[in-house]
Amino acid sequence: MLSLSRHTPKRGTTCQRCVIIRYFILMAFAVAMFTIIADDGLVYLGSATPMHAAIAVITIGMIGFVIKLALWRLEIRAAVSSGRAQAEQPEVSPQETDRTSSH
Repeated sequence: MLSLSRHTPKRGTTCQRCVIIRYFILMAFAVAMFTIIADDGLVYLGSATPMHAAIAVITIGMIGFVIKLALWRLEIRAAVSSGRAQAEQPEVSPQETDRTSSH
């Protein structure tokens, strides 16, 4: 019962799984309506292939990774140059906290 209470949403809110299902149904309905309405107007999309879409996704992901890596490195460099050393927290063993893992 303890795990059930962690996954139950608060009153007045919707669970995340329900929201995802609702968005999926809404998008499926929107795509169906779009294909009915824009039947002949999609001739120019014939040049778009799954390979082009895959290359676009990979390219956007790589650019995002490079940007995040650069920002992270700049943040570390700024912390070191300002003299703020990041304090490492010592690891605590489960015996010291008297807690056991739930897994």
